[in-house]
Amino acid sequence: MAFIDIIGQEAAIQIIRDELLSGRLHHAYLFMGKEGMGKKTLALQFARALNCREEEADSCDSCLSCRKIMHFNHPDVRLIEIEEGYSIKIEQIRELQKDIAFKPYEAERKVYIVDGADRMTEEAANSLLKTLEEPPGYAIIILLAEEGDKLLPTVISRCQQLSLAEIPVETLEEILLERGADRDPAALLARLAEGSPGNAFRMLEEKEYLAFRQELLDFLNNLPGTNALEIFEKSGDFARVMDEDTDETAFPVFDLILNWYRDIILYNQGAQKQIINIDYMESIIALNKIYRLEELIGIIEEINNIRKMVNSNVKKELALEVLFFKIRSKRV
Repeated sequence: MAFIDIIGQEAAIQIIRDELLSGRLHHAYLFMGKEGMGKKTLALQFARALNCREEEADSCDSCLSCRKIMHFNHPDVRLIEIEEGYSIKIEQIRELQKDIAFKPYEAERKVYIVDGADRMTEEAANSLLKTLEEPPGYAIIILLAEEGDKLLPTVISRCQQLSLAEIPVETLEEILLERGADRDPAALLARLAEGSPGNAFRMLEEKEYLAFRQELLDFLNNLPGTNALEIFEKSGDFARVMDEDTDETAFPVFDLILNWYRDIILYNQGAQKQIINIDYMESIIALNKIYRLEELIGIIEEINNIRKMVNSNVKKELALEVLFFKIRSKRV
């Protein structure tokens, strides 16, 4: 892979290539963007370009350094990511600090990619801050985050910040068509991806995605009149899918629920062009007539609160039951 192969991030790539060519590199970078926007891909390409033996400000994919980085076995390029639970722990940052004290083994620069930097524990973030304040000249740290505002301001201030761009719906649709999708599914998936190529490709490859989405949205559409037994049954069904989804991205239950009620708000506010679930427009129009705006805003708050509970290890089935009953109570 070369920089040209990364979809839709020309502005960020231009900044990185200019710094590579000039030699005026920062000691730390912060790449921000949604899941699937290509943050990790860009960071790994940056690492290859820094250490490629054949190409200037890019990678060749054939030299030993490029091949080692591609296969995650280069001794001077380290990926730090969530290994257990829902956060990066201080022990992982301490390992980074031990390793960064040693000069590169075979590359010109050591590169540390922290994937999920916005989900570091407070102790981990404060520990990393010490390294960012006085990093060795041969090391570059790249932080990857979905939500930059969850990072310490002092961490952000020590990084060169690059926000990745959302890919236009039309561009994603064309890419999906090139990958063999039919026209109607491509148009729908391009919207559902919310500007993220990674999300679009995952949904295209996951054959059960659209069927699962339909089951969930049909349930939400009928939720105001659903009885308690069906809520219990469906909560169990959806929780099992979440448990089986090992990376929690193929079937993003909370994103689907959030976007459903967000679409109703968008219709309520006259922003129909921004609606994601375009194939459910009749249902969205009908629900807009029975929900007040303040009720919809309250539902969005409930979804975010329950999501935080799940991220804190609350049992998924119980959390979904609570969420669905709270939503139903708005209309009972």
